[in-house]
Amino acid sequence: MLRVWIPHFEYQKKLYVRMSIQYEKQRSRVVEIIKSISKLYLLNLDNPLPVIKPLYPDFGRSAKNQQSIIRSLILMLDQQVYSITKWSKRVASDTLIFYICGFEDRAPIVASYYDLLVRLWMKERKFHLSRKLKVKHFVRKPSKKLKAGQKLPPKHSGSVKKLVKKAVKGKLKNFCPERILQKLLARCVVDTSAQMGILGNNSNLSVAFDSSPFYSGASDYGVKVCDCKSKGIYNCECPRRFSDPDAKWGWDSYREQWFFGDTLFNVTASDSPYDLPISIKIVQASRHDSILTVFALDDIHNLYPNIRFRYFIADGAMDNYPTYDLLKYYDMLPFILMDSKTKAKLNYSHPDILCFDDKGHRICNGGIPLVNWGYSNPKGIKYRCWFAVKGLSHLQIVNAPIVVMAM
Repeated sequence: MLRVWIPHFEYQKKLYVRMSIQYEKQRSRVVEIIKSISKLYLLNLDNPLPVIKPLYPDFGRSAKNQQSIIRSLILMLDQQVYSITKWSKRVASDTLIFYICGFEDRAPIVASYYDLLVRLWMKERKFHLSRKLKVKHFVRKPSKKLKAGQKLPPKHSGSVKKLVKKAVKGKLKNFCPERILQKLLARCVVDTSAQMGILGNNSNLSVAFDSSPFYSGASDYGVKVCDCKSKGIYNCECPRRFSDPDAKWGWDSYREQWFFGDTLFNVTASDSPYDLPISIKIVQASRHDSILTVFALDDIHNLYPNIRFRYFIADGAMDNYPTYDLLKYYDMLPFILMDSKTKAKLNYSHPDILCFDDKGHRICNGGIPLVNWGYSNPKGIKYRCWFAVKGLSHLQIVNAPIVVMAM
């Protein structure tokens, strides 16, 4: 059972009074931690109440200090402390930290922190433990390297097309255990940023989709459970246990090397001067970006029904016709760098695709940049054939970086 949710303005009032007193007692420490204090002072925890309340039953012992525990966890990471056990002891013994978090009577024990974290994750802990103890096949680091800038290809051809069809029909199964954490990010941070106007135009927002390699600290070798070593076999490939069971081999196209870990997929408000993220997702490193895009588009439209996403910015990994069809369904204009393979076999058969070079000049169906021939109201910019303007009759192929835009 969840206790009364304390309004944010009451927390701000108490924090102001307490920090004024602490400033007289330990001025240097307050000045040292002033940035962290400002972050928590601005963090409004009124909005996530509808997200947190369903996590607790309407009966039983009352849960208190949940808002303060959330602030405490944020402050812990901001102070670069990564042990909840050590941090809970520090909160109990440090008056300044205790007041910044907003605790009243006494600091919670470490079990209260983990109780909240378990509720925020939409999968049972025993499932994670069973995966950690499960024996998995050993996969060696791939020996073949990809070309510079090349992305890891999808495992199954046509998978993006199938997912797009389900998304258009509203039948996409998009379950993710971090759903509550995404809602907290949306209601606590992104909504406030949108109200402040630092995301961009909420009725015409541009968003960028991209992934980054997230290297795992665990060993890719694992722990052997076989008896091959007793038989004199030291280089076996028998199944073994892994401390990070979700980590897989992926290709880091920026560093041009294989990595063992996960993929961090971000959706960023590209109009924001601060490149603020509006959706964060961690998935397997072997998952292709085009598949992640389908789920990410579904996520942002469900999380932010009051924001109109207009422009889609991505790299060549999303250069495929099913993605263009999905973006047309969402009424979004894509700006996608053409994949290197697509440039080699350029196909203009899709009726909704326009092409532009790296300078913003439109490309004709022959692959030649058109000439800007002025503005005509209400049609817009007029274009003429480059050869017609120059008075030439023989086509010359121009190699230029191309960007795709769908109308």
